[in-house]
Amino acid sequence: MGSNRPIIAGNGLAIALTIIFVLPITGVLAYVITSPLDGLMVQFGTWLHETLGWSFSTFDTQERFAKIGFAIRSIVIAVGISFLYFWLTNWLNHGLARVSSRGSTGRETSIIEAIQPWIFVGPALVLLLLFLFVPAFSTLSLSFQEADGARTIRNYAFIWDSSALGYVQFRYAMRNSLMWLVLVPTVCISLGLLIAVLADSVRWGILAKTLIFVPMAISFVGAAVIWRNIFAGGGIQPQEAINGLTPSYQIGLLKALLGHTAAYNEPLYSLKFWGNFFLMWILVWVQTGFAMVIFSAALRGVPEDTIEAAKIDGANPFQMFFRIKLPQIYSTVVVVWTTLVILVLKMFDIPYALSANDDDKLLLATMMENARNNWSVGGDNVENLFAAIAVMLMVTVIPNMIYNARRIRREQKELGH
Repeated sequence: MGSNRPIIAGNGLAIALTIIFVLPITGVLAYVITSPLDGLMVQFGTWLHETLGWSFSTFDTQERFAKIGFAIRSIVIAVGISFLYFWLTNWLNHGLARVSSRGSTGRETSIIEAIQPWIFVGPALVLLLLFLFVPAFSTLSLSFQEADGARTIRNYAFIWDSSALGYVQFRYAMRNSLMWLVLVPTVCISLGLLIAVLADSVRWGILAKTLIFVPMAISFVGAAVIWRNIFAGGGIQPQEAINGLTPSYQIGLLKALLGHTAAYNEPLYSLKFWGNFFLMWILVWVQTGFAMVIFSAALRGVPEDTIEAAKIDGANPFQMFFRIKLPQIYSTVVVVWTTLVILVLKMFDIPYALSANDDDKLLLATMMENARNNWSVGGDNVENLFAAIAVMLMVTVIPNMIYNARRIRREQKELGH
């Protein structure tokens, strides 16, 4: 294999150079050739406007249909370029390997197998570089700059300055994010495991799992609106009209069940400190179905012989789960936990949709938006402060990344042995 390395590197470079020049040129030509389709879409939109008698202006219709035409062309061209990429790279890989191997079948196969994975991984690596690493390093550089471009650490000092507004909000955001990180994955995993075990032991378990999985199909904003009506304020009696305004009635189901009066009109998610737990519950409600489905599939993969052996040894249901099944699906639990941790760290939709932007409800993601809109104390340096908060958010992800990298490396070593 060592003698093949220069050949493999040369073939890979030839493929990369071919793709770098061929695909962009093909894409540009495809856009140029299909550009008349935008005009046809504009004509079609104008015809519909006149036929259906739309109320808005003809110019708006033409502009919208031109954008629709361009979007359709872009999708079709992108899919076509993707297929062209895989076909062309595969053809080049086999052809160059055949020439480089000089008739040796084993050598040809080794060259193909060495380059083939990079053909599939290559686009993902390029996109990762362009849309993750480059913006990350740009944000890191921006966080150490003043508005005039001078290097400084004052942006981070401002966040941690106990006399500044930023410190108060940052302290709340860190506290709340930590609570979300601990409670949401823990509750989702616990409920998911419990439901997966119990649902498989009853006849109507499939129906139960289906109903629990349904919230996964709802967006975070949609889920927030649903639970807003449950957590809303009001009372079991209408409030009296004030200054001629229409009296408000109870729409909060939970408050009605608790028997709160109309005077207690504050939504539950707006409560100081405790409102955080009502916001967490919305995410738990959405994500428990995801954990349940993954754990249900993992539990079915536990070998039957280990279960039978445990039964013969007299293991009770608790021992069966905690000592036999759970250790064998531990890697699955870690994967689900990692997924939920990442989801919690970037959580923005639920608090924002409920306008739960008080200081004691802030998360790191919502604090970034709050800082961008309201931190006038930063003057022209607001964007740099915003970048510093984004860096702090990235830092919170690093321990999770390190842990998972070590776990994957350890599993690979175990498989190697």
